[in-house]
Amino acid sequence: MLTIKEAAIALSVSPQWLKYWLVDNPVDAAGVPFYVRMGNRLKFEEKDVERILIHLRELEAARLGPSIKAKARLAGLMSHVGGYDHLAAVREAAESRKREAKSKHGPRRRMTLPDWPK
Repeated sequence: MLTIKEAAIALSVSPQWLKYWLVDNPVDAAGVPFYVRMGNRLKFEEKDVERILIHLRELEAARLGPSIKAKARLAGLMSHVGGYDHLAAVREAAESRKREAKSKHGPRRRMTLPDWPK
């Protein structure tokens, strides 16, 4: 069993930070406490320290939101299709098609509205 100081060292935080964090987050998502109370002392097992790390990662993922997952997925996809150079070529081709379509239709005319009587 680890003391609060040893658990804090394992997490690379101060014992005071860990105490404050445990006040705000006493249990994990399943409702299991992160520590065992023995008298007025908190004791931790190695698996408790691992669960704290997992919980911290989940909190950070929730804070960052779904955009971080989308960016990671995009990076993974880009590595499969040839990187961002391929994406730039696809984008340039789409812009080229847009320019060609605009030139076929000619300039767009604007209509001016009559002045309202004063």
